[in-house]
Amino acid sequence: MKKLYLIVLFLAFTAVHYAFAQAVATGGRVNGKLVDASTGEAVDFATIALFPIGGDKMAKGTSSADGGNFAINNIPYGAYTVQITFVGYEKFLLDSLVLNDERAMANMGVIKLKPAGGALAEVVIGDRKKTVEYNADQITYNVAESINAEGSTATDILKNVPMVQVDVDGNATIAGKRSTRIFIDGKPSDFMTSNISDLLSVLPSDAIEKIEVMTNPPAKYSADGEGIINVVLKKGYKVGMTGTLAATAGTLGDYNLNSYGSYKTQKYAINSSYGFSGRYNINNSYNLRQNNFADTLFYRNNYRGQDQLSLGHNARIGGNWDIDSINSVRFNTNFNINNSNASNYNNRFYLDENAEQSRLDKQLTTRGGSSMNYSADFSYVWRGGRKGQVEISGNFSMNRSSNFDAQNTAYLDANGLPMSNKRALERMLNNFGNNHSVTLKADYSRSLGTKADLSLGLDASLRNIDNGQEASNLNFATQQYIISQDLTNNFGFGGDIYSLYSGLGYRTKTNWSFRAQARAELTNMSFDLSAMGQPFYIKPYINVFPNFSISKNFKQKYMMGISFGERIQRPRENTLNPTIDTRDSMNISFGNPNLSPSFTRQIDLSFGWFESMWSIYPKFGYSTTRGIIERITTVSSNGQAQSTYDNLSNSDNYTFNLFGNYRFSKKVNFHGSGTIGNVRYRSDVIRIASRNGFTFNTNAGLSVELPKKLMFEGNMSYSKSTVAQGRVTGTIATNFGLRKTMLRNKVKMRVSVNNPFAQNGNLSYIEGVNFNSESLYTRNTRNFSLTLSYNFSQVGKSRAEKKMDAAKPAMQKAAAGGGAAKPF
Repeated sequence: MKKLYLIVLFLAFTAVHYAFAQAVATGGRVNGKLVDASTGEAVDFATIALFPIGGDKMAKGTSSADGGNFAINNIPYGAYTVQITFVGYEKFLLDSLVLNDERAMANMGVIKLKPAGGALAEVVIGDRKKTVEYNADQITYNVAESINAEGSTATDILKNVPMVQVDVDGNATIAGKRSTRIFIDGKPSDFMTSNISDLLSVLPSDAIEKIEVMTNPPAKYSADGEGIINVVLKKGYKVGMTGTLAATAGTLGDYNLNSYGSYKTQKYAINSSYGFSGRYNINNSYNLRQNNFADTLFYRNNYRGQDQLSLGHNARIGGNWDIDSINSVRFNTNFNINNSNASNYNNRFYLDENAEQSRLDKQLTTRGGSSMNYSADFSYVWRGGRKGQVEISGNFSMNRSSNFDAQNTAYLDANGLPMSNKRALERMLNNFGNNHSVTLKADYSRSLGTKADLSLGLDASLRNIDNGQEASNLNFATQQYIISQDLTNNFGFGGDIYSLYSGLGYRTKTNWSFRAQARAELTNMSFDLSAMGQPFYIKPYINVFPNFSISKNFKQKYMMGISFGERIQRPRENTLNPTIDTRDSMNISFGNPNLSPSFTRQIDLSFGWFESMWSIYPKFGYSTTRGIIERITTVSSNGQAQSTYDNLSNSDNYTFNLFGNYRFSKKVNFHGSGTIGNVRYRSDVIRIASRNGFTFNTNAGLSVELPKKLMFEGNMSYSKSTVAQGRVTGTIATNFGLRKTMLRNKVKMRVSVNNPFAQNGNLSYIEGVNFNSESLYTRNTRNFSLTLSYNFSQVGKSRAEKKMDAAKPAMQKAAAGGGAAKPF
């Protein structure tokens, strides 16, 4: 099978010679239908024109005919402004239409032109974009269409995205997927920060354009992980200055200050954002464990609580320079810092076979932490028309983190008195991280005639990680702290991945689409443990990951498709690092340096049915994973639970997804999604039994435009999952908001409530060979908040718009004369 993949890859690269040798037109296409917004009648002879964004030359154009239909073919890939004009109607303007090798055909659907009240009005019109858009392998959540677009954070937005689960600690995953990668602007975010949830909790929603959920990512993206959540940031396409200032305060003591601004001329654009977030969290948990051994039965129960204050800043600045119609450059930098302070308690109860207390450990901990993350990326794009497009980009990121724990543990007997044979423990733990990464990429894409396209690329990702822990215990006799060698270690990790990919696509006149892609990756990893005294090298390995898809559109209202892909999950540094986490001496954890990567094959069968008021998308999926990496817990004879990672044999996952939109009217929209899956584990690891279970995830959202410029939005989600050793019961999360727009749409006020009916929590049940446990983790999430935002803009007209305005009299004259205006 691997030979077949290599043959596909070779053939794709061989096609480059053909690509450069042929002088053919590019194959982008835009089509749609124009109707009168009042009567619904078709509008013929209207002029449709495309202009490169920020450019002064009209690229393509046509006129509507045959019942208001129009189509523009052979459009060079790029970003365009679409203008539609006709005598007696207000001008229709679409600010950004992007055509590329992944989206060569853009169906604008039915466009309603609003009759002008007398003379031609210079008003941009058009229906609101859908909040959620679906296709076979991707869900797109358009943030600007949500009332949470201003004054929130990326974490707040992700909680409302279909098929995304956000746990109580702010970690986002794709429902039904074991490992999810978080990307920002197409780049892995785990290269940018030591804790992605900290970054997302302070990244302002004002700076986010959309969120893409990819269940079968294309070959241009890393093959690591079973799915990708890509956060796409705003770039600032409108000529002039636009921006937002927002402030949010909640009853939990949380607050956000957000700002976003962009300034654009004909050739230059710059945009920036800043976010400050303060969060106060209170969480409580318990773990009740029954331990069963051949000659004894006993219990270990933990009760914990923590108060934590976290403060974070995120600053970003980016820009682009369109040197000319062929060359452009873009840069982006992001700086993020987080600080936190916490205090917690942990009471560990030792119970005998009669559930009577024999010992109690009382631990108090003061904790402090800080992190600093910086990233910078640069890209250059060359658009060669018939010769295709080349993009060369680079990214540098670094993050540093430091965490300090001061522990004080008292050991009490059954009567609550200090134990005579075990002295109190005072311990200090210092953990640090210092990580760097560099990524270099080159991508090439072009059309091969009007029906086929080619994409090629290569990239190199170089990572260097230095993590460590120092533990020291107080010597009561000398009142000095002595380093504990057993718990002190440095962990150095190096991971370099070199990749190349290719893809071929073909579209037929009968609306069939075929795409074959392959990605090859060379992995070179090593790590160094101070305890081992020497580096540990992993033999480099090469993998080829194919990706195939076939789809068919019927009558512009039905769709069906099938896709196949392979993915890899490499062991991360936290799963490899054997340094022991002893913050809870009854439940310790550590990594496994002997882990191997796991591999997943997945196949999806998808359908779609589109109507003017609604759409529905069912999808069936199957995936199988070999060498699956899972966290496994065992209990030793002294009752200590030890958690680490291991490669299980394999697992099978069967899923059914259902997504849909329904527009009750122009002002009432509903979207919903549901995922049900059955996962089956088969393992040779004696510590777990082969098991199976169900996973559920549902999400529903309703938005209503009310009179007096009010807008209501409500979202609800439910999730339940199965793990190798047990299950996590269902949790419900809800969010409701009401927004008022005032002062000529410049000021917005929003009142929101999160989880008004119940606090968020996870209840889980875990079973092992000699134990079973019940755990509950809760966090205060019931919150009422108020947001005020101010939008400012000073938008001018591009040269393309001015040229279109100058040409308007000729178009009006042609239309009045009974003929269509000449195409551009």
